[in-house]
Amino acid sequence: MNRVIYRFNDVADKAVVKPVAQGYRAVTPQPVRTAIGNFFNNWLDAYSAVSNLLRAEGEKTLNDVMRVSINSTFGLFGVLDIATPAGLKSNKNTLGDTFASWGWKNSSYLVLPVVGPSTVRDGIGAAAYFMAEPYRHAFGTYTRATVASVVNGVNTRERYLGLEETVDEAALDPYSFVRDGYLQLRARETGAEPPLHKDDIDLDELMNESAAPAVTPASEPAKPGAVSTPSAEQPEKTEGLPPPDASAVQ
Repeated sequence: MNRVIYRFNDVADKAVVKPVAQGYRAVTPQPVRTAIGNFFNNWLDAYSAVSNLLRAEGEKTLNDVMRVSINSTFGLFGVLDIATPAGLKSNKNTLGDTFASWGWKNSSYLVLPVVGPSTVRDGIGAAAYFMAEPYRHAFGTYTRATVASVVNGVNTRERYLGLEETVDEAALDPYSFVRDGYLQLRARETGAEPPLHKDDIDLDELMNESAAPAVTPASEPAKPGAVSTPSAEQPEKTEGLPPPDASAVQ
């Protein structure tokens, strides 16, 4: 299922999302793209504050609340990131991180349509976030919320232009490359061990199977006058000879 969704996302990205992101980069100046990214990052700080509160991380929760307060006021609704230069670090967390802190360390890999790499644990956290509909409550209507989501998605995709070529050139199996990289990243962030996968490609086994069978070298011709000695693999033939004398053997 993951591979099917991955292929769907890849086709949709090449056909629609990537060209739109390239056009967006071409017509939108860098300062405007940065301002849009800051605006949506401010939303993620508010989401992170809720996650840290559920984790009982008081210091991080206060840090996130202060970031949202400063950037939403002096930063013109988050368009300017003033909190970071002021010393308030961005330590964004999600509900997936909260579930991991509650004990759900390891989770199966899951590819979400359009969204991309995730896990069952992180996917449930993302679904809870979408069900909360933060954009609709802020912008008032589903239409404005949808436009905001699309702008955020295109702006995010623009930042990763060129990464898909790196993945295609670096990996024999791009799906496994992306999966393993994502799971290793999340394992570092949550303190878990990335699970093993039965569909991994064993390069050593693949090379051994594709290699030609070894050719046994032909035996050298006997030299004139040399006495041939039977080899261990090919015992001496005794067919037609009388049985050995028992007394001689003793």
